[in-house]
Amino acid sequence: MKRLLWTGALLALLGLASAQDVRSLGMGGLTLPGPAAADLNPAYAAYPNDRFGAGGGFTLPLGLVNLALRPSVSPLYYFTDRTVFKDNFDLLAFYDQATHLGEFVLNPPASPTEIVFHVSADGVQITDGAGNPFDLERYAASSRPPQGALPAPLFQFNVPSGVPGLRLAAGAFLDAGGFGLKPDDQLLADLAAGALQPDTTYRLSARGAVKGGVTATVGYAAALPQIPGFEGRLYLGTQVQGFYGLLYADATVTAETTTDASGAPGPVGYSTDTFYLYPGNGQGFGVQVDLGVALDYAEGTYGLGVRNLVGYRSWNGHRRITDTAGNVTSDTPETRTFTGFQPDVYANAAYLQPLEGAGEVLLGADLGYAGGQVRGHLGAEYRLGIVRLRGGVGYEDGLKLGLGAGFAFGPVRTDLALTRHAAPFTGQTVFGLAASLGLSF
Repeated sequence: MKRLLWTGALLALLGLASAQDVRSLGMGGLTLPGPAAADLNPAYAAYPNDRFGAGGGFTLPLGLVNLALRPSVSPLYYFTDRTVFKDNFDLLAFYDQATHLGEFVLNPPASPTEIVFHVSADGVQITDGAGNPFDLERYAASSRPPQGALPAPLFQFNVPSGVPGLRLAAGAFLDAGGFGLKPDDQLLADLAAGALQPDTTYRLSARGAVKGGVTATVGYAAALPQIPGFEGRLYLGTQVQGFYGLLYADATVTAETTTDASGAPGPVGYSTDTFYLYPGNGQGFGVQVDLGVALDYAEGTYGLGVRNLVGYRSWNGHRRITDTAGNVTSDTPETRTFTGFQPDVYANAAYLQPLEGAGEVLLGADLGYAGGQVRGHLGAEYRLGIVRLRGGVGYEDGLKLGLGAGFAFGPVRTDLALTRHAAPFTGQTVFGLAASLGLSF
């Protein structure tokens, strides 16, 4: 489990540019219609950039302050003060901050040190090494299947094509997710009943995955000719995205115990099942076709994108399995291939309502579905003069909340956001602060 967390955290440090737009964070993670969402809906590549106001800007890497100074988060104390490092450093806190570099995490989560089964007259509990119980029904791992579509890019460079509507882009992606705990069905049922069965083996698994690589995109988008008598404007777009995979790790650590004749749990053993590849030891590659449509009508815009309408992905790496005694039982080459129709459907809408003499209100929503998983966000922004006030709520592997404010001084913009997300494995509520600076002309 620790190796899995270290891998994800170190990869996240490579993705400093991946911090989500602070304006979006202030609206609960909402994605507004516009060219910045072209990877989710290719039609937006031809959409006006300033329809719903400017976002973007440079996200200040406030998380680096924690990574440099806070003992529970910073690995630097290992080199400067080993005692402070040993007494305070927490791997889960480090991982959570490293994967949210654009935010200063106010209350880093605490790692479970071990999995302990408690049987008493009050029932059965599973706790961490500090005695804190796991709420398994709430924080069970999503166990999501591999996503068909490529993850959103960490950063991307648009290459001038000289052809109206033709989009050429190159970038990189890094995705970490699916972290959490999942009990087997027997364990979940007996925990609910308050008693373990005699001579029964129970399993509790922790899982997580990280993957990364480089991408190339070729797309075309355009506005359709104006329809007589219709005030709206329709945009269509398509794109082909290819990728070359450099990193992949999908690991499951399973805690296992067997009860005796009285139902008391025995010693806990740990087994692992890991699929991995890295440069020089495996590779990935694939391609996908995306389609999108957007309608700009009156004060609102409505878009629908389908990513990976048709796609192919192949990851060539190794699978390594160990038993509860720590013995390697298998370490063999393995290829994971996904092909066919595995769409990632994404819809969003935004509406701008002017208020007479009192500014204007922007309302937005988005909804996505892929691999059996649903994600969505609702957000609002109130504008008055140079001031922007924001709020929103979202769900993606847990509840997200956002509150934010922005200020526009001519071409200079600054945005602030207070965020909330659920920590991996434990589900602890984590709060963060984010800020950005930007220029618009």
